Amino acid sequence: MITRHTVGNALVLHASERISTEARTVALSVDRDPDNDIVILDLQHELPFDIWDTVATELRRQRLRRGIRLVVCGARPETGALAGQWLSDRLGRPVIAPFGRMIPGAAGLLFVHATDLGGWVCYRRGHTPVWQSKRYPVPAWDGAAVDHLTISSTCAAEPLPGGVWLRESRDEAAVAVHGSHLTSTMPCLPDAMPVLVGCPGTAPLRLDDIARFWRGLAPEGREHARFVQYGPVALPDGEQFGQALADLLRSPVRVFTGVPSGRPDGPAMFTVDADGRPGWQVFAEELAYRPRETLGAKAVTPRILRHRAPPELGEPVGPRVYQYAHDAVVEVIPSGLWLRAPEPPRHADRIRAVPMDPNRVRLVVDDPAPAAAERHRELAGDLAERLDPATRRRAAVQPSSVVAPGRPGLSARGIEAGTYRHTTAHAAGPLPAPPVLVPAPVPKTVPVTVAGPPAPPTDEAAGGGAAFGGAGSAAPPDEAGPNRAAPDVARLHGVGPDTGRLHGAGSGTAGLRGVGPDVAGPHAAGPVVAGPVVAGLDGAGLDATGPDATVPDAAGPVVGGGAGWATSPTMTLPVHRPAPAPVRFQRTPGDDARGVRPGPDLDEERTWFRRAFRREIAAVSADVADVLAAHPALAGGADATECATAVRLYLSAAGDGLDQALRSAEPGGHVPFARCVSAGVRRLPVHRGVAYAGAELTTADLRRIAQRRVLTDWGFTNALAEPPADLPGAVEVLIWSATARRTAAFETGDGVPARVLFLPGTAFTVLQVQEPEAGAPARLLLRELAVEEPPVDGRVRFDALALAALRQHLARRTGPGTPVPAAAARRFLGVPGLR
Repeated sequence: MITRHTVGNALVLHASERISTEARTVALSVDRDPDNDIVILDLQHELPFDIWDTVATELRRQRLRRGIRLVVCGARPETGALAGQWLSDRLGRPVIAPFGRMIPGAAGLLFVHATDLGGWVCYRRGHTPVWQSKRYPVPAWDGAAVDHLTISSTCAAEPLPGGVWLRESRDEAAVAVHGSHLTSTMPCLPDAMPVLVGCPGTAPLRLDDIARFWRGLAPEGREHARFVQYGPVALPDGEQFGQALADLLRSPVRVFTGVPSGRPDGPAMFTVDADGRPGWQVFAEELAYRPRETLGAKAVTPRILRHRAPPELGEPVGPRVYQYAHDAVVEVIPSGLWLRAPEPPRHADRIRAVPMDPNRVRLVVDDPAPAAAERHRELAGDLAERLDPATRRRAAVQPSSVVAPGRPGLSARGIEAGTYRHTTAHAAGPLPAPPVLVPAPVPKTVPVTVAGPPAPPTDEAAGGGAAFGGAGSAAPPDEAGPNRAAPDVARLHGVGPDTGRLHGAGSGTAGLRGVGPDVAGPHAAGPVVAGPVVAGLDGAGLDATGPDATVPDAAGPVVGGGAGWATSPTMTLPVHRPAPAPVRFQRTPGDDARGVRPGPDLDEERTWFRRAFRREIAAVSADVADVLAAHPALAGGADATECATAVRLYLSAAGDGLDQALRSAEPGGHVPFARCVSAGVRRLPVHRGVAYAGAELTTADLRRIAQRRVLTDWGFTNALAEPPADLPGAVEVLIWSATARRTAAFETGDGVPARVLFLPGTAFTVLQVQEPEAGAPARLLLRELAVEEPPVDGRVRFDALALAALRQHLARRTGPGTPVPAAAARRFLGVPGLR
């Protein structure tokens, strides 16, 4: 006997005395179907043989005229398909029944899954069954997340009731636990398809797997896709999840900052802890990321597309901005909330670009001055206490000077790891007094005359001149003065004449202007730069009465390395010959003259760097802080700021002579500077693939290089990750890179975003030398040798692979190339291993 009851939006037919819990739950939660009557068959126990005739009779008695959406509870998965076809033939009405296992999802969703295209199938008398959807209610993106797909040997794409899941395919136990949780808690959003990436507790998912999934995704799937980082993902150092995806896919992407839960018409979104448990309910729920326009360009701050604003924030006064007090507003930002003055400060974009922490909600307080900081901190503490308990437990009140460093603000005194306690009364304090620095001794002026007209550029000067920023940089006498600003500080920002550089290739001059004793006095900035002049420059000797002069090193040449430079902030740089000469290979320096320290301890070098470059460090500190805030992976360690500043200075005019000084194999003040630069370069992202440079070499020079087989460069080898458009030099140098570092994060507005750097001591094997032919330039093809790979003359198996890759790249290369600023071009002229 069949009993019928109307429960919720469904008609329940059951043979037992009571409706089962499963059938009752589905009936009470399922949404009304506008086109069909929902019928639930509760088949939980042993049934009589004539059960289906009884069901058909009951349905006729209901005088139903629309189609039927049939749900079968308590029976095998194939029962629904058989019953659907039988009832459609008997009643003459369309019946939509599940083909496969029906899985109740969150908020009344009915999800049907099977090995072979499971889903809701429509049966009609006399017609072939037609597959309709995977889910009911049917979202706009339903057809894009249907099948279980194998993406790679370690990744699978699994459809979920509420979206699709890219996850590790080897750890079935962890996948089962988290899959069950997502099935029961994540709702099916009608216009957004969450694409969950990763699984907590398993190996990081690779970006290549996400790219493969994206390429196979239907257009409606791409339109509605919303990525969610659910587990570990192998991201580039310092890169945000959304930005990495946008750059990888070369397409704008949208990202949910949390996993949706609750009702599909108003879901709450929670972050995910490392173990997969819900974190805090986010305020900025959906972000839009745009790909970088060019390789190495600065990322655009993500745009907030959807956010939540609890009533505690106050009345809205602008986009995502709410009036919390008469003198303060609260702005929703990706990492939490920002309490500030009504007018946003100049550094607002840096605050808005701070990435979200899944374990902590940031309540950022603006701290432009102690009085305002105290007021904002008081209001932030009040706001934190008014939030819901789960959010309040994870709230951290932080000053904006800590969240986005690089501008004057509160000191870290009274702040625990950059965080205020809600009850802290006074966290601000005066900045500590700077250490007393003993000025370098004032050197005597030694006039030097360089005779003769400007000579053509040579490959020996390709690495740049001998000018480092600071007091030793030459300047016209009328610009000198006891209190003037250092000229190289202005050049760090791309302004001011470059009067003190000893020009290299393509410069058109080889002279030095005079530097008086007043320039190198106690008020001059930066290290003193001097160099022994080589006699016989185009027949010119030394002239003590000449109009041009340079300053010798006050401390004298440093013999034996460390002790000398550690006590005197000076550098000794060679003055190189501007006349053409045959190629000369670099000598192997001793340990005290190498740009990479054998051990990890850089305490002496950092102390020297702080003393020698104190004014340059102050000039670029704000910019360096911006870079570290935008790239958290670069900010680890106590020496992060100093090493990052060293990289920034090396990329500016202050580092023009460093490589030539290192290639001289002589110890001196350039060594600690280079070691600080090397420590910073090691933290930058790796470039693997083709790198470009140029050189001005003769055919005889190329033949000498071909006989050398292995070249070791003891300076920084500058190259380009993209083909250059107008790089000088008759020889095109191509290098297959394995460990070169990208410098885009530290390049200034007039820098070279496509630059890559090889560390001092990197060895390269000569793969092929192509002499110039009609219509084809001369080329030198090199491969970087790995550290553990012995630099022997015999070829190894990697040579053939690298040579084939370089040839293939040349054959496919198209387009005009990337322009290189004329001022920076000399850094990319030269062959590794040559002086």
